[in-house]
Amino acid sequence: MVVSGYLIFLIGILATFFSLWSTVPQIRKSLRTKKTDDVSKWLIMCLIGGLSLWVLYGILKTDIIIIVANAIGVSLNSYLLFLKWKFTKNDKRTHA
Repeated sequence: MVVSGYLIFLIGILATFFSLWSTVPQIRKSLRTKKTDDVSKWLIMCLIGGLSLWVLYGILKTDIIIIVANAIGVSLNSYLLFLKWKFTKNDKRTHA
């Protein structure tokens, strides 16, 4: 079975959308509540590490979808890690 380049591209775009959209609700909740107690910093750091390796893989394979999708994922998860640091720090100051 031969799959067209357009279909492969479309699958890549859909995979990117669904993969990245999973982080957005957590970022929105963190911004709204100013709480990140239910977010694991280790999970976020592992995701950033894995996604960064996917970016490198995409660069080595010269696959723009892999590069862009995972670079956006690194950015979103880095922002979530920043929020985790920011709101955890604030919580410790107010309880100390």
